Amino acid sequence: MSLVGAVLAGLLLLGVGVWLTRRSGAPPPASPDDIDRDELDAAEREVRDLDVLASPEEADDALPDWGPGVGHRRDGRTE
Repeated sequence: MSLVGAVLAGLLLLGVGVWLTRRSGAPPPASPDDIDRDELDAAEREVRDLDVLASPEEADDALPDWGPGVGHRRDGRTE
């Protein structure tokens, strides 16, 4: 094998090794400092009084909607 082929093979192996070690799909774990304790306490108080056996429809009546897109109409205008 020529010197150029050996160098290219080495670079290829090095590139594959770096690619395999850096392609972690999981996000880094959140630190305790990233947790909004007030928001967490408010969410826990909100669901604390719900019945464990309540249906999703009953929970919808008791709690407001939440999540991405809430408060936006399908035509893009806000409510």
